[in-house]
Amino acid sequence: MKRLNLSRRQTLVMTSALLMWAAAPAALAQRTGDIEVTRAQALPSIPGARNGGGFLTLVNHGQQDDKIVAAASPVCGHVELHTMSMENNIMRMREVGDIPVPAGKTLRMQPGSGYHLMFMDLKAPLKEGERVPVTVKFAHGGQMELQLKVEPRDKIAGDVPMPGKAMHGGMH
Repeated sequence: MKRLNLSRRQTLVMTSALLMWAAAPAALAQRTGDIEVTRAQALPSIPGARNGGGFLTLVNHGQQDDKIVAAASPVCGHVELHTMSMENNIMRMREVGDIPVPAGKTLRMQPGSGYHLMFMDLKAPLKEGERVPVTVKFAHGGQMELQLKVEPRDKIAGDVPMPGKAMHGGMH
């Protein structure tokens, strides 16, 4: 087998690149207790809107159901836990007391379906590329400090059809 002759600098650069590549997935996910957040995003503000939406993907690796019981952010007056449903082709949002994260399941919050965080009384519009600091409190898993990246709807929703075409934002 032929041996590569690499300088110290080349070896350092290659090792650093390999370590950064290996650490990238871990840097994207955060965990507290059995709850892992693998995606944390928010929508850019609609001109003139005073409220905004936040969306998470949560994985409960445990054997005990958990739930989000509160959230807070310095970008707004307060954060409400919401659900969305379609009734007679009209989108209805309502505040809920908690957002369940069942044991062994994944909850995907997505625009236009199911659960989401609602940023009420925004202090400034949310702009694409910004990060929104949010503290999420769980009934059993403690609390987590997150940075939601403000991204366009199509980047958050991915392949998700819009309401009325399929049921989403639920457990998988």
